[in-house]
Order: sequence, then C-alpha cells, then structure tokens
Amino acid sequence: MRWIGRFLGALWGFSRRSWVTVHEDLRPRSGASALYLFLFLLFFIVGLVLVLLGVDLDSIDRWFDAHAEWFDAVGSALFRILFGVILAMCGLVIVGGLCQRVVPSMKGEDRIGVGMMIGALLVGYFAWFGVIG
Repeated sequence: MRWIGRFLGALWGFSRRSWVTVHEDLRPRSGASALYLFLFLLFFIVGLVLVLLGVDLDSIDRWFDAHAEWFDAVGSALFRILFGVILAMCGLVIVGGLCQRVVPSMKGEDRIGVGMMIGALLVGYFAWFGVIG
C-alpha cells in the first residue's frame, strides 16, 4: 500500500513543478494551479483506469445520481459531527479555564487565559450553529 502514497506524492510533486496552466486566471507554479492540476490528473487517471477495465462512466454517473440523497445525508452527518467535536473542545477549554481560576495554580504551570476562553466561546458559538443547522 506504500506505492499509493508514493504515487500521490509523485503526482503532487509533478503538479508543483509543472509549468502547465489549468486555467487562465491562475499563475503557473502557484499553489492554486498545482492543486487544480493535481486534482485533474488524479481524476483523469482514475477515469482512465476505469475505462480500461471496461467500466462505463455514464453508468457510474447514473449510480451517483441515484444515491445522491445518501451522499448528502452522510456529508451532513459528518459535518455535524465535526462541529460537535469542535464544540466539545471549546467547552473543555472554557471549563478548564474556569477550573484553573478556582483552584490555586502550582509554580511553572501554564494557565488558560481569559482571552483564550473568550475566543473558545466565540468559536463554540459558531460551531453550535454548525451542529444545529
């Protein structure tokens, strides 16, 4: 399985060093141009392999369209789980900071500052809308 990582690394290295431009608004050898070229090459190679194996790309497209609701549901669930984890981390930062205010600190111990707790509160506020939205 190590060959997959080496293949993707080589593809990314080629994309970073290439002077091929994939869009007229992107500078050759820029990060955005490299990302576009990498994704194009990756999907092109996957499509080429599928066609060489005898798979009809039109039937794959119809299958994706038939299962679009499932992809939407899974993507929404993963999105909410991600924001739930972010919300839990923000809660831990706030509770930890408040506990450090009550318990006397030991020498050399780093404390969570008020600014960090306010920042966690702001991030948690927006993460809450990601969870319930």
